[in-house]
Amino acid sequence: MQIIEKYDRQFEYLGILINLLIAYQFYKIWSNPTINDASTVSALAALMAFEFIMVHSGVFMAVMPRKISLYVLFPVYGLFALAFNAATENNTILIAYLVVIFNRMRFAFSDVSPALKNRAILTSVLAAIIYFILIFVIVFNMNSIPELGLHEEYLELSGYNAAKTSGGVFIDTPHISICFGLIYYCFLVLIEVLLLYKPQNKNPPINIPDI
Repeated sequence: MQIIEKYDRQFEYLGILINLLIAYQFYKIWSNPTINDASTVSALAALMAFEFIMVHSGVFMAVMPRKISLYVLFPVYGLFALAFNAATENNTILIAYLVVIFNRMRFAFSDVSPALKNRAILTSVLAAIIYFILIFVIVFNMNSIPELGLHEEYLELSGYNAAKTSGGVFIDTPHISICFGLIYYCFLVLIEVLLLYKPQNKNPPINIPDI
């Protein structure tokens, strides 16, 4: 038994803890940002835009042969991570990408049991589905989402508006992206908990051959 499979439950607990911490960070910034949190607001808003890339990479890396995931998908998506990271004042995007690659997509780089492989695929697919559903729900109801601490006065005083280098719904109205992030990562926690304790299917899956 490989170390990734041997310590699978510990890896999953770590992933759940990371997502809880990220969700809490979204809640904290949304409800009570400080005057020095403008760069964090910007980074979290960019993180939710970059999550569009990560949910795709999660699905592809879970189902593609290992060599394609390692030598093609990982560096290609890494370039997207570097591009998004360059638009922020810190390395939040790059760190998030590497953590996700290590934890959420670790089965793409190792031979594990079919049950664990299936769980990784299902987790990635569900994350992608939830992401796209939430985008429509959040955007169509954006007028009903409270600004809380991310009101226009704060955005001006903190220097957020002056530091913006791009536009769009997520950037111009950061409380929308922060709300989206909070709900999204809470759903990820729920998915991971449910799948972790879901009874395993005894039927062998159809495996995609490695190359």
